[in-house]
Amino acid sequence: MRFRDLFGLARAALASALMFMMGAIVPVVGALVMLFAPAPVLGCAVGFPHATWRSVAVALLAAGLVTFAGGWQAGGGYLATIGAAAIAMSYLIERRQPFERILVGATAIIVTAGAGLALAYAGSPQALAQGLHHNLTEALEHWQKFYGAAGLDVVLTPDVRASVVDTTLSLMPALMVISTALVVLANLAVFWRISGRQQRIGYPLFGDLVRWSTPDWLIWVLLVTGFGLFIPMPAMSTIALNCFVVVAAIYFCQGLAIMAFYFRLLAMPSLARGLIYFITIVQPVLAVLVCAAGILDFWIDFRRLKPPSAETRNLGDFL
Repeated sequence: MRFRDLFGLARAALASALMFMMGAIVPVVGALVMLFAPAPVLGCAVGFPHATWRSVAVALLAAGLVTFAGGWQAGGGYLATIGAAAIAMSYLIERRQPFERILVGATAIIVTAGAGLALAYAGSPQALAQGLHHNLTEALEHWQKFYGAAGLDVVLTPDVRASVVDTTLSLMPALMVISTALVVLANLAVFWRISGRQQRIGYPLFGDLVRWSTPDWLIWVLLVTGFGLFIPMPAMSTIALNCFVVVAAIYFCQGLAIMAFYFRLLAMPSLARGLIYFITIVQPVLAVLVCAAGILDFWIDFRRLKPPSAETRNLGDFL
């Protein structure tokens, strides 16, 4: 390996380690920067010879730097989450896998490793649940004080506050999966942008996203988890609720793809598209409608992507 290659590996490892450590040093902004710590690993490995081994070398070197700066717990946390996810993404991209498989694989690694590290740090599931409950209660109180200082009259009774915390705690697995998937997707998008899109990796990673749709079998998962909400056992209904929320989020993405399809068809300006997307995401009613459109697309096929069936052709002029 040439000196130039070694220098590139060291530079990528340093960048990824610094981005990871900024999450513990710089409030708010540092946490946002830390989310993109896998991107330097991908940029240094994918598209070069022996990409998987390059990603392993960069991840190990970055973990060593994090360990030197923050201790073995921080280094182990980096390697088990950011490093492992970056290695998995590099491996799957080199094998020209679609972004859905890369997204599922990297998300599973980060969520599993993160939950395992949190459980090991807390000592027991009960202690972990109590710690999360305490942190959520404190965060809610801080937000209430912030709104009060801003002149907004937001008063939550103890019962309402407890209900919000309990609901958030029960949905924590789904929220972790969705947020982690968004982080992985953002890193893939950044890499796709800085790598020159298809020129470097040799295949369309994302394809035509306005024509993206979920696999047909996922509708059965949605239906089963929806009926699972009525199971009289609290533990099973909570599991069904988290699965239902994750699947609904996937169909929300399909609804956004439908919107993007018609935005392109109407040649809508980019600024107007971005504004509509933002309003859709932050407005719960619109978000539910977009999610419903994604679900109904299984039957209605808003974009006419599916070939007409033989039964439809036999009906002649009636359809």
